[in-house]
Amino acid sequence: MRAPESAAAHPTTSRRSGAAGAGNGRRAQGGVAGGALLADNLLLLLTWSQRSGAQGGVSLETEQSGTHPPITLALPQATATDSVQALSIVRLDRLAGVDLTLPGLQLSLGRKKVELDGEVVMAGMADLRTFLRQHLAGLDAEARTRIVEWLPGAAGELLDGDGGRYSLSRALQTVHESLREHPQPCVIAPEEPRGLQIDGLLSIDPQTFWVKGWAMNADAAVEELTAVSPEGAGGGFLERAMRFARPDVEQFYGSTPDFDEDRSGFLGLVELDVPSLLGNGWTVEMKDSMGVAVGAEVPQVVREPLAVRSTILADFELTKRPGHPARADLFEPALTRLQARLAEDVKIEDVRRHGRPPANPEVSVIVPLYRRIDFLEHQLTQFTRDPELAETDLIYVLDSPEDGEALARLAPEVHALTGVPFRVVTLARNAGFSGANNAAAGIAEGKKLLLLNSDVIPDRPGWLGMMSAFFDATPQIGALAPKLLYEDETLQHAGLYFLRAPGSPVWENMHYFKGLNRHTPAACLARPVPAVTGACLMVDRERYESLGGLRGQFVQGDYEDSDLCLRLHEIGLDSWYLPQAELYHLEAQSYPGELRRATTAYNTWLHSYIWDETITEVMEAQKGESS
Repeated sequence: MRAPESAAAHPTTSRRSGAAGAGNGRRAQGGVAGGALLADNLLLLLTWSQRSGAQGGVSLETEQSGTHPPITLALPQATATDSVQALSIVRLDRLAGVDLTLPGLQLSLGRKKVELDGEVVMAGMADLRTFLRQHLAGLDAEARTRIVEWLPGAAGELLDGDGGRYSLSRALQTVHESLREHPQPCVIAPEEPRGLQIDGLLSIDPQTFWVKGWAMNADAAVEELTAVSPEGAGGGFLERAMRFARPDVEQFYGSTPDFDEDRSGFLGLVELDVPSLLGNGWTVEMKDSMGVAVGAEVPQVVREPLAVRSTILADFELTKRPGHPARADLFEPALTRLQARLAEDVKIEDVRRHGRPPANPEVSVIVPLYRRIDFLEHQLTQFTRDPELAETDLIYVLDSPEDGEALARLAPEVHALTGVPFRVVTLARNAGFSGANNAAAGIAEGKKLLLLNSDVIPDRPGWLGMMSAFFDATPQIGALAPKLLYEDETLQHAGLYFLRAPGSPVWENMHYFKGLNRHTPAACLARPVPAVTGACLMVDRERYESLGGLRGQFVQGDYEDSDLCLRLHEIGLDSWYLPQAELYHLEAQSYPGELRRATTAYNTWLHSYIWDETITEVMEAQKGESS
């Protein structure tokens, strides 16, 4: 019995490609029309069966079906013959790292099984483009769309690990380009009613992307904006998109666009069900209420995480008012996911010890270094006056790896000069304030941690022992910080409190008595406070680790300290201020002002977004205690 016409039309659909009978001379019930590799261990097969023998549909099974069964998509009848077709993705077994086998391959035709010869099937495989051209390109638009939408998720589900993910992405792109329905390209001209342009697409992670551009339609309302990856996965983003004015667009068209209150610019968050790893080949499609769809090409995807973060933070300024819904709907999930990605990438590249390590240190002092590696020399020169520092586990964390060679030359010279033992930890990439501290905490040897800025220097010896003793003697203490001074002997830190300006929805971190004389009586009393600064903060190491350390949601170095204090507050622990320990803080000298300005607005909003109710309670309680 010959195969169905749709299969018999090509040599690859004969018995040579695995078409099989039910056995013992009975007529064939089904077979394999063709196939191709999608990735190193994924095979795409087109199977067929006679309709009379497949009342329950056609599917593919292998001996490994218990662990990774093939995934099948039924296709509509392609010809007038009495047959049905299906696409199946099969995960292959590897032998000797080269051979691919298909043991126990069989078609399931309703209640019947048809055994297939795996070696014959493999021998009949074609390259992917040939397979698509011969077997799938002739299907109708609806069938091809179903394949394109089904394939990325089904293939990703069977992919074994990440090793073949890039090759799979390239294969999926080939399928997508061959089978998809291409939207009408958008022509940007003043006389054209529809306009769509994508200014940038940024990868937050392989399944989340930040898109920026503009769209307008003079004839009808815009109903859908969908980003389509090169692999064929689509993500609509219009519902949560933020719209903003683009005067240049409106001037170009000489009219006001009918797009969300006369705003043609948009920011959106694209979330895909499957990863996209390719940089080129994206499109964005716009569909209006009249059913007309147009598409626009997308520039190459930006993937470098720090560049992505800088762009999103710059876009944050477009929200203007603190209560803008896009802050919670777009910016918070985007930047939180990006910060999580950066945290996952934090790795210690190198650890070098200078001097003999102290035995059983009580405290580990962690000092991040960001660019200003000269602070290592300034700080250690002051530490030579204090014998306690020689008995401390002192860890410097280089958070700007590009300065690694310079620090490698400087560190032994400084140790020879000062005699203070310390370790230098070099990170593989910039991790920010939280990542640097958390990485060093993972190798700390002390029972307590002291987080210390590189631009903090002591006023006199004994401060660390004083803080450690006070910490041990104070019940229910969570975090402890000293008095910090400016160079002119005025107060920089005497504990933190939270202030919300009239009419503002956000709380800001404020320093008690900032700018007053260091001897101001109220600033000379040890007391619990709402929070303390991370510029010099002591905490129990095990408790720090149990809380996950400093939370990486905040960008670069703002609000992680008060966030930690509020998390300690949640478990019933207090933050304390100890004025008897005094140090100088050259505030923000290690953190360039331009970078700080770019992150402060977001961090201030995020801190309030997370902690608004708790801060309100804390500050109400603070008022009650002071009244």
